[in-house]
Amino acid sequence: MLDHDRASTRGKMSLRGLYVFTHDDQYGRASARQLLDLVHVKPLGNVAAREFKDYADGITIDEAAIPDNITLTRLVG
Repeated sequence: MLDHDRASTRGKMSLRGLYVFTHDDQYGRASARQLLDLVHVKPLGNVAAREFKDYADGITIDEAAIPDNITLTRLVG
């Protein structure tokens, strides 16, 4: 998707993770905000991050806090 629209990505973005939350109900079990708050990106100290490797532990997800009847699938990352 990013490769087909380089203008919106400024030509320098790349996919580092793709996480899919699947609900067992078509109307959902939790809001997008609630689920996205479970995804954390930790920077490496006080240094301004310029590359992906500038993040200490990369991306972590609080899987214990995922509500019941919702599954997490990691497609990339």
